[in-house]
Amino acid sequence: MKILKIKGIYSDIGKIELDMMTIEWQKISDEKPPEIPFGSNVELSISFDENDFLSGKEGIVWATYDLRQAEIIQNTLLAQNIYSEVKKINLDNKEMFLIRIADESDISDSMDFIWRNNSGLRLKPDWIYPESENNRSFELWLSGQ
Repeated sequence: MKILKIKGIYSDIGKIELDMMTIEWQKISDEKPPEIPFGSNVELSISFDENDFLSGKEGIVWATYDLRQAEIIQNTLLAQNIYSEVKKINLDNKEMFLIRIADESDISDSMDFIWRNNSGLRLKPDWIYPESENNRSFELWLSGQ
């Protein structure tokens, strides 16, 4: 899990001024704004798990925006007698395809094969590339490089 800390000043009721922007309290919380003096230093923490779709949780070992990629990986796993399914979800108005491993005992081997080991596909997640680009690691693997 990663935690980003951003510092700013509580400038008015429900307003936090950061170096680059002002945040309205009601946009980040349904709770009443804190009763602290204006000018108080505040620190916001944003936490996220950057590998949430790669962790094996609930059998999910890979995620991609590309259905073709998901189906090719699924077939490659099947060739190794690892059974999986491709599930479609919507994430912020974008389709994402998740590869879910059916047998819990195959989860670790699947993650090793798809992204963890150099002897496997060696894929990097789609979201490390700019939105307009294809997953270069997948394209390299497809071309045998």
